[in-house]
Amino acid sequence: MYLKSLDIHGFKSFADKTRLEFHEGVTGIVGPNGCGKSNVVDAIRWVLGETSAKALRGGEMADVIFSGTEKRKPLGMAEVTLTMADCEESLGVDFNEVAITRRVFRDGRSEYRLNGTQCRLRDINELFMDTGIGRTAYSIMEQGKIDMLLSSKPEDRRAVFEEAAGITKFKKQKRETLRKLEYTEANLLRITDIIAEVKRQMNSLQRQAAKARRYRALLEDVRVLDTHLSFKQFTELSVQKHDLTRSIDSLQDEFAELETTLTSRELELEVLREQMVEVEARVSENRAQLNERHNRIDSARSRISYNLERCRELADHIARNEADVAATASKIDQQKEDLAQAEEAVLSIQSRIEEQRELVAEAERHVAEFRDQRGELASQLATHRAACNQAESRTVTLQAQIENIRSQAESDRARAEAMQTELRTLRESESERRGEAEQLDVRLAELTETATQQNAELAEAEQRQRTAQSDLTASRNQSQQLHRELTAADSRLNVLRKLAQNGEGLERGTQAVITGLDDPDFFKNGVRGVLGSFLQVGNEDVRAIEAVLGPRLQTILVADSTLAHRIVEVLREKKLGQAAILAEDVVQPAGENASPELPAGAVAWAHERIQANAKVLPVFAALLRDVLIVPDLDTAWKLRPNHPQLTFTTIEGELLTPEGIVHGGVDSDDGGSSVLARQNEIRELEAQTASLSKAHDEAVASEEELTAEIEQLNDQLAQLREAVQTTRVERSTLEGQRSLVSREVEQIANRIENLERDADAISQRDTQSLNDIEAMEEELAAARITMDDAMGLIDGLEQQLGDFSERENQAADELSERRTALAVEERSLQALEEQRTPMAARLAELNEITTRRNQESDGYRAKISEAEQQNRNLEQIIEDATAGIELLESELEADNEERQRQQNLVREHEATLQQARKRLSAISDQRGREEVKSTQVELRLENIINTCQERHGVDLAEFEQDLPALKASIDQSKKRLKRGGASQPEDDAFSTEADTETTEASSAPSFADTDIDWQFVETTVGEMRRRLESMGPVNLDAIHEFEEAEERYNFLDQQQNDLVRAKSELQDIIEHINQETRKRFSETFEIVRNNFQSMFKELFGERGQANLIMMDDEDPLESGIEVIAKPPGKKLQSITLLSGGERSMTAVALLFSIYMVKPSPFCVLDELDAPLDESNIGRFLKVLDRFIDQSQFIIVTHSKRTMGRADVMYGVTMEEFGVSKPVGMRLTHEEKKPIDETKDESELTAAEKAALRLDA
Repeated sequence: MYLKSLDIHGFKSFADKTRLEFHEGVTGIVGPNGCGKSNVVDAIRWVLGETSAKALRGGEMADVIFSGTEKRKPLGMAEVTLTMADCEESLGVDFNEVAITRRVFRDGRSEYRLNGTQCRLRDINELFMDTGIGRTAYSIMEQGKIDMLLSSKPEDRRAVFEEAAGITKFKKQKRETLRKLEYTEANLLRITDIIAEVKRQMNSLQRQAAKARRYRALLEDVRVLDTHLSFKQFTELSVQKHDLTRSIDSLQDEFAELETTLTSRELELEVLREQMVEVEARVSENRAQLNERHNRIDSARSRISYNLERCRELADHIARNEADVAATASKIDQQKEDLAQAEEAVLSIQSRIEEQRELVAEAERHVAEFRDQRGELASQLATHRAACNQAESRTVTLQAQIENIRSQAESDRARAEAMQTELRTLRESESERRGEAEQLDVRLAELTETATQQNAELAEAEQRQRTAQSDLTASRNQSQQLHRELTAADSRLNVLRKLAQNGEGLERGTQAVITGLDDPDFFKNGVRGVLGSFLQVGNEDVRAIEAVLGPRLQTILVADSTLAHRIVEVLREKKLGQAAILAEDVVQPAGENASPELPAGAVAWAHERIQANAKVLPVFAALLRDVLIVPDLDTAWKLRPNHPQLTFTTIEGELLTPEGIVHGGVDSDDGGSSVLARQNEIRELEAQTASLSKAHDEAVASEEELTAEIEQLNDQLAQLREAVQTTRVERSTLEGQRSLVSREVEQIANRIENLERDADAISQRDTQSLNDIEAMEEELAAARITMDDAMGLIDGLEQQLGDFSERENQAADELSERRTALAVEERSLQALEEQRTPMAARLAELNEITTRRNQESDGYRAKISEAEQQNRNLEQIIEDATAGIELLESELEADNEERQRQQNLVREHEATLQQARKRLSAISDQRGREEVKSTQVELRLENIINTCQERHGVDLAEFEQDLPALKASIDQSKKRLKRGGASQPEDDAFSTEADTETTEASSAPSFADTDIDWQFVETTVGEMRRRLESMGPVNLDAIHEFEEAEERYNFLDQQQNDLVRAKSELQDIIEHINQETRKRFSETFEIVRNNFQSMFKELFGERGQANLIMMDDEDPLESGIEVIAKPPGKKLQSITLLSGGERSMTAVALLFSIYMVKPSPFCVLDELDAPLDESNIGRFLKVLDRFIDQSQFIIVTHSKRTMGRADVMYGVTMEEFGVSKPVGMRLTHEEKKPIDETKDESELTAAEKAALRLDA
């Protein structure tokens, strides 16, 4: 597996999308300072999951997004994609290439992608785990990383060795297993508590279930007896209701039949009235058509006269045109004769032309004047003719409307008289019905007031019941919530106590002492506990106090010095680890020591912020003497010169000793191992569980009080509902009667209103008719006058139009003659002047005149023909209209007779309808009385059905008798009464009137063949109900709840066993992981140490000495690693005292020592050679050559020798200020094996393809 390419877009100074391709060997990245070389390394670290903005030289993660320049705007996203090739075997995936992409946006959103699919950072970390690739792995080395590797705590150097040993996955699995173990233990504690609670509930439910079984047996007997008794009553009432329903249906059918008949008669009456209106409309229409035909005849005759006059005028025009044609022919002959004398007559022709032009102009003026006058007269004539026709049409229409209105008025007067008679009868009936309604309203008002009062009482009781029920639900929810919170707090408290008892988080030796070493019965009696358990510190001071006391908090307090000596011997002999022991008999009593004055800027003296048991208080006073709590490390440095003897501790847990040593930083799992924080949490949980337990007991007591109150309210509600039901039945009966009377009053009122409205409409229509007739007669007289005036004006205008037309024709003829003469003269003059074919032109002009006159004559003849045809059509119209007049007059007479017959039929139907309405009212009264009685029976039935449904869930309509069960229940009840000394009635229920009526009136199931004492049944049901009520509250669900509780108990017991097994399995897994990781780490450490010693000598010479020392050989899984280096000629000293070059060479030696064990697929070295001189660079390159075949190397450098070793070189420049741009080139070495470019592309490796692209 190797690094194939790196795609950068918008990351730091790489604004444009940039692709860097890598191949096997060494890739160098060079460029001046500040051009963006290290940004390439940062991009690789960032895409591998770096989450610290500070490690990327930024303040926040958004700082890695290109922030813009003077010429470019900032980008909104940074994206880096790292592509690995040949990954199948190394990563265990099915893909040859794996592409990792990371994006971050300015709004804070970020995402990771694996081969284009969105994923989590955890997925990427797990993919590259134990491969040497990662943000903190040894595959990326830079100057800062070298310092961190060499200067960090021995415990922090473990990460690199663990990655090389391949135990990172094991440690992750161990952490997950430990979390599961803690979760399993918490579940085990919780399920133990739950089992105890379920067991307690089962004992209570068992007693309730026994009572519920007794209650259910008694309730079953009540159900059998009550359902059969209710069914008997239901059958009797059903028969009675059936008879009433049959009677009501009969009345309803008769009522519906009469109503249908009445409706049909009313419809027939309405049809007759509509027919009468249609007849009247036909009369009016026939009259209008008759008048219209007369108008058409008069109009056609007038048009014929006009057409004849027009034909005569056109004939005169034709005659004049023919005369013109003849005259033109003679002129043509004359022109031929005058042609020979043209030369002599030129002067004479010119003078005549001038004269003719003046005459033509004068004639044109005359023709124009006559044409304008004739057009004005024609327009006036058309206007007057239209007005005349309109007045004539309006006259005919008005005559027809007047006749129609007079006929309608006569019909309306006869109808109004009949309406007045009917109105008097209806008003008398309305007065009687309203009196009945007032009496019913008084009674209904009384019942309404009673019902309102009862409903208010019922609503108030229901509200109290709902409030109590709501309070009960809230109380139960509160109780359950408190129980859940109490269980959770108690479970957490038990877990913490268990962890404290087992010494979780303490050193191995301390844990062994806490658990009793090899003799728990002997040692545990004398072991008081760790010092931290006797100390109380506020949460805000926990870190400060723990920074000072540190491991001393794990010191174990024992009874005496002898026991302390024995414990140390056992630890040494059994090799169980180390532990700090304090005997009670060596603790000196505390003295009276006053606290010195608090320096300015400090928070407090450390011993003032603690509380401890009196037995160990002197110990803590001594440990915390001269310890000052300050806000931060800066304050400590400021106070130290004036108080050099003090130890300073900060709120965040940083420590500054009098020697100037600073302790700081935060472990990833620091919160879980804090002894003081755990003790504080235990104390807080103890107080919380006590408070929750008290609140839970109060909530349970409140729940019991509310349950008793609800039972009392339910009894009160039953009594109120029964009273409301009785009032409702009586009110429903009266409302039915009132509704019936109201409907009758409403029907009468509607009829009166309709008649009055019709009478008013007839009166208004009569008045309106008289006004309309008067107005129409006035309009008719005016229209006739207008028509006569228009006829007179039309005659005068027609005569004037004829005179002007004749004058216009004469002027036109004169103009034509003068134009012709002028044209002849002009043409003669032109012919004489030009001497060119004058005769032909003149002859053509004369022929044109002849043609024009002939065309005009043809047009006149066509108009004459059209007028003659129009006259023939008009004569046919007159003939048709004359023939239709006789037919219309006969139809008009027949329609008048039909109208009179229709009026007689309408009067007969109205009398019949009045009799039918009286019969309909009588039937309605009888049906109302029977409906009231049926409602009463139905309410009783409904009450029986609802009661049976509510009590027993039985539908009486579908109930099937079970006589054996009934008799068995009766016998059982009699035996029970005999045992109790009670007497039983011997009356026979069949003597009641209701049973007799049922037997006689119905074919329903009879009880006559059964020997059943129904009076005893009724008495027994009441007695048994009282017994049920005396039993008090019964939880019928207790039987089912007990079975469920028992089932749940068995299930929880099984779960508890499973958790115990799971806990054992998890402990086995942890032990196996510890053994495997300890073995792998130890083996890898020995190999790396040997490699480091030889590699150090290779880089520094044979006299150089180096070593790796494990701080705690007994616990390699947690032991720190110390690096020892002694360059030639120097004493063995701390790594921190080495020079920059020596530190870099030491780091190179350590890095390549690890590479000899487990090489990373690629290695990024960021200016690792910067502190090296030329000779050391040579040694570095020599060592580098040994690993080129195993890994890729990407080196950021300024050294020319290192550049010369690169196979591919990328130069990073800033052609544009603030924007980095790479330029790549391939450096060919003779000793390198050239790539066979003749191979097929499919046969090349990914590295060879990248190299060929660079060569290109």
